[in-house]
Amino acid sequence: MEEFFQSKAMLTPGVAGTTTTMITGTLVSQFGLPGNWTGLAISLLFGLSVWADKSVPVYQRIIFYIINSMTIFAVAIGINTAGMVINQPLERSVDPHVIEETHSPADQQTFFQDWFR
Repeated sequence: MEEFFQSKAMLTPGVAGTTTTMITGTLVSQFGLPGNWTGLAISLLFGLSVWADKSVPVYQRIIFYIINSMTIFAVAIGINTAGMVINQPLERSVDPHVIEETHSPADQQTFFQDWFR
């Protein structure tokens, strides 16, 4: 568990990026907050975990804070983008006289959204 909170550990940004995606997706879909700024703010909050490692000098912690926060944000963007691609409906051709109704949960999914629109 000690290695999880070290500033040099890359597991922390990966887990924090996943958590950032979940929190940002929820806030964006439920409250209509802007995804890009919400994700960045949450990434910066999770990046504060490097300050728990007192064995590294302050100037290195500042550098690790910036790098880890941007890594967390990049992971969150990647997960969100992958989720958007997975949830896109497949293009298929339907005869004009066929009426197709879709009521699947995948068509109503709004969790993954374009954060930069």
